Parts: sequence; structure tokens; C-alpha cells
Amino acid sequence: MVEKVFVNLKENSYNIVIGDKLENIDSYIGKYSKILILTNKTVGKIYGETVKTALKSRDVFYYEIEDGEEYKNIDTALEVYDKLIEWEFTRDSLIISLGGGVVCDLTGYIAATYMRGIDFVQIPTSLLAQVDASVGGKVAINYKGKNLIGAFYQPKLVFIDHRVLNTLCNREIKTGIAETLKIALCFDKEYYEYLNENSQKFLSLDEEVVKKVITKACELKAKVVGIDEKENGIRALLNYGHSFGHVVECLTDYRVYTHGEGVVIGMNFANKLAEFLGITSKEYCDLCSELFEKYGLSYDIPKFDFERMLEVLKRDKKNRENKLKFVFSEELGKAHTESVSIEKIKEFYDSIDGNNVKAVIDMGTNTCRLFIAEVKNGNLKVPYLKRMEIVSLGEGVNESKVLKEEAINRTIKVLKEYKNLADQMGVTNIVTKATSATRDAENREYFINRALVEANIKIDCISGQDEGNYTFKGATLDIKDKIILIDIGGGSTEVIVGDFKGIEYIKSFNVGAIRIKEKFFENDDFITNFYTAKEWVLDEFKELKNLNIKDYKLVAVAGTATTQVTVRDEIKEYDSKLVHKVIVTKEDLVNNLKIYKDKSIEERKKIIGLHPKRAEFIIGGTYILEFLMELFNKDEFTVSENDILDGIMIED
Repeated sequence: MVEKVFVNLKENSYNIVIGDKLENIDSYIGKYSKILILTNKTVGKIYGETVKTALKSRDVFYYEIEDGEEYKNIDTALEVYDKLIEWEFTRDSLIISLGGGVVCDLTGYIAATYMRGIDFVQIPTSLLAQVDASVGGKVAINYKGKNLIGAFYQPKLVFIDHRVLNTLCNREIKTGIAETLKIALCFDKEYYEYLNENSQKFLSLDEEVVKKVITKACELKAKVVGIDEKENGIRALLNYGHSFGHVVECLTDYRVYTHGEGVVIGMNFANKLAEFLGITSKEYCDLCSELFEKYGLSYDIPKFDFERMLEVLKRDKKNRENKLKFVFSEELGKAHTESVSIEKIKEFYDSIDGNNVKAVIDMGTNTCRLFIAEVKNGNLKVPYLKRMEIVSLGEGVNESKVLKEEAINRTIKVLKEYKNLADQMGVTNIVTKATSATRDAENREYFINRALVEANIKIDCISGQDEGNYTFKGATLDIKDKIILIDIGGGSTEVIVGDFKGIEYIKSFNVGAIRIKEKFFENDDFITNFYTAKEWVLDEFKELKNLNIKDYKLVAVAGTATTQVTVRDEIKEYDSKLVHKVIVTKEDLVNNLKIYKDKSIEERKKIIGLHPKRAEFIIGGTYILEFLMELFNKDEFTVSENDILDGIMIED
């Protein structure tokens, strides 16, 4: 049965059609000279042809944008404007949005502004868009904050085929569920009770429950919008959870949390703030938290740098005269807005036990790497990002014992970039550890001082044993077997034996990818001194022969190991998910070495999966890996993306 919800806005009124099939969309659309279907590349692959076929009797144009919140910006809008002009769209043309919240918002914004406004129709394909983004005419793009440029511009129709939700992943379903919970907690106790009682059916997309939930959400929002279209009163209550939720999205560059995930965290923030201010009870906060848990929604509050958090919070569109306005749901079905002083917000924020937003920098011989994440009580909670730059800080340090000025300059430049990025993301603490190249250099204090003065980065130079400890701690986060862990760096190699319960053996050896290259393979000659190099490496590692490790799994971390996967599998864009816990065999190493050795350095820089700046040292590192496999009598190893960065991150 097809349901219809009427949005009563006088001359701007329209229907929300719920339950009909995409194939029937044509019968709901009036006469237009031209129609553009605007979608993204993910949705387009699934439903693009269906909608085009349904409109085959029309003059239809089709355009796909990239998928993701980060593309809801002026650059994407300009792309579409150019196409509309090229295709000679006029005011008697129509744009159809086919997609989730990003496509809905962007399409509406383009329709509102192209030729001072043309008609548009919403076909939302995500649960979030079906219960929230497509209804009510709030259209926008992101610019220096969430939805800061936009308008109130109503569609001519919202067409919801709930069957499309069956192609969504569980995470996308949950991000839409967040918006239904928001509406229930603010406006309707009975709706809350239905959601609370039918959580498992909703999560499993029971058709009757899904349709009923969507219809009720649309009815409630239509009623609110009908009373207050331009958000001068009751409609502002629909922003419950959005104030801090937008902060979470913005500070993580829209790449970590979905909108719904941000809203859940924002609702918890508002609830805890309301309890702190005496507006609501602990019992009500607990009731909300139990509802979130029932739907598997995380609500931990990230502890960003307060000033950076406040800077973004102040951009909230609800604020007036520099007062920070929040939506508080003080009891089921009841909510209001209230201004809170900055002093009270700071007092509250300082008091909560949230996830600390922390940055870790690993300063190696060849690379400088950054990791930003949320941590709490020594546990990694939410990873934000990992970055790597090859700076070759330890270039020539084995012979000269001095860090070169140009290498220091390169590294300082990267440290400045990392510091700026950490500041932008609201990091509260940056921990930087330097390993072999820095600790071996006679001018290390000069470098450390420059990093502090120029980049405001304090560097702690650690021993090889500490390096190994951190690496093992990171690697055993999700590998619980007894393992031999090898970490081949530029200047040293750490070998650690044990499991997550403890370390049985650990040692740092002065054998590394850069060190072996400079010692034996100058001028890219990997033949003349091969056997001498192998003899030297095995002699350095000779004590490892005495280890009782027959049944232990061999695990390798860092660039030499990960590169074996990316080259073997020809991975063009590095993705840790494609590398982590992947097995590499001895045969893979032999094949990769053949690829490397058959080419000059310049040719190696063009190998798919090999970072150009690793081209000079990858053969030396691969030889060390091969020699260790031979020494341990292992035919394969497992690559771990969890390493020293993760180990330092979870250190209290």
C-alpha cells in the first residue's frame, strides 16, 4: 500500500509518497522540458538505469558526482552548474536528486540557486535521507562548517521507495536510525516506545516496521515544517544533537563519522550538558543511552581541544548574539532550546570522561608518520587518520653520524604540516618519538631544538628496545597468536618474540634498508656484493638461531613489509584495509625482487604499488626480509598495519 504525507506550506505544499516502486516515478512527475537525474557514483551503479528507464519518454540527462560528505561543496555545485548551462536547462526544467543526504542537500541547493530557482524532486535512497534530509526544504553545501551556505527551498515531490534500503550496509542503516530516534525523543513518546520495542525488527529491515517508522517520521517532520518552515521556532528542535554533532563531523573532516553517528554523539553531549545544568535527570540520560545501545550506536564524546571545539561550535546557525544555543530534550517527547554560557560549557566539557583526541608522530630513518585517533584508558577507540611522508632524515647518517641540513629541512616542513593538521582536528596532545637515525646522530639536539622552535613539536628520542616494545604493543592489538615480529626500518631492525600477554625476547639490530644499501649496494649494484651482504646480515642476526620459535607465526610491520603486498597486488591507492593481516609468501618476495631488480631507480619509481621515494631502498629491505624468513625457516609472513604508531597511541 502506498502512503502519502502532505506537507502543508500553501503555495509550496507537496506530497511525500511512501511505498511505491522506483519504476513508477514517471506517473508522479509533471511536464518539464528537460530532466536531470543527479546522483553519486555508488547509487548510480545500483539505481541509475532503473530511474532513467522509468523516465525514458522524457528528455533526460544524467550526471554522477563522487560519493561522500566531503563532496558537498561549492566545487561540486559548480561542476553541475556548468552541465546545466551546457545542456541549456531553463526554468521549465527539473532536477531529480537520486541519493542520500549529500545528494539531497546538494541538489536542492543547486535547484534553489540556478536561474534563481528551478523545480526539483527528491528520491532519497538512504534511511537518513528518507526520514530527514529530503523533507522540509533545507538545502545547503558545506563551507568552513556544516551547511553554512544554503537556503529554505521546497521540493515539488519526495518519492520514497523503502525497498532500496535493502542495498545499504548496516552502518548506513544505523546512521538513519539516529535521526528517527532524535525525532521520537523530541516530539513523540509513543513513537519512542515503538522504536524501543521494535529495535531488532527495524535493524533487520522488517518491511512493515520500516515503512511504519519512515511514515511516522515524515508525518512528524511535515507537521513541524508546516508550522515553522523557516526555523524561527519549533523547527529548531529538529536540530537536537546537531550542535556538537556538527563539531564532530567538521573536526574529523567528514571522513570518520557519518552524519547520524555525529548526531548520536551530539544527543549524548546535549543530554549530559542538560544533566550538568540541572535541566534533565540522570535517569533520562540513562534511558537515552540505553536506546542508543539497543541500536548499537556509539555515543562516546570525543575530547577535542576546547578552543578549537568552541571555534566550530560558534558557527552553529542557531546561535544568536554570540550566545551558544542548544536543543535539550528534558523528557520523552518534550524539548526546548536554551542558551548556555561559554564558561558553563567549558566547565562541563572539562568534567566529562570522554575519549581523548591524540596525535602520534613516528620519526624514522626514512619516513615521518602521523596517526590521529581517540583513545581512552589505554584503549584505541576511534582511528581518525594515518599519514606518511618519506623525508629520508637518516640519509648518510651511518657514515657521517650527522643529520644533513637538507634532510632536517625536509623533516621540519613535514612536522609543521602535521602540527597544523593536528590543530585543525582539535588534537589535545601530540606525542613524537624519534628512532634510529635521530638517536645515532651527533647533531640530534640541534634537530630536536629546531623541531620545537619551528614546528612546536617536542621530540622524544627512544632506544631500539623501546621502539620494539611499542611496535609489539601495537601489532598485538588484534593478533593474539605467539609471534615473531620483525620491523625493518631504514637504520635498524627490531625483532620481538611473544604474544599479547608479554614479550619473551626483544632486540634492536643495526641492520636496516638504508644501512644495507649504503654499505653494500652503492650505484644500484645488487650483484657484486650480494653474498657479502647476506653473510653480514645473517652474522648480525646469528643469535636469533637459538630462539625456540618453531610454532610461532611470522609477522612483519612497516614499509618494507606493506610494499610487498601493494606491489604484488598492484594497489594504486594505498588502503590499509587491503594490506592489514594479508599473507605474503617466499615466492611473492622472489617475484617482487625480480620486478625491482630488473629496473633502474627511475623505472622502479613507476612500479604500481611502490612509493617512488622507497624505490632506492626497497631492494635492500626486501633482502633483509628474505634472509630473516630463511633464518626462521618460514615460508610466509603476515603483514600488520598496527605498529609503533598504535603502540605509542595506546600508551597512557
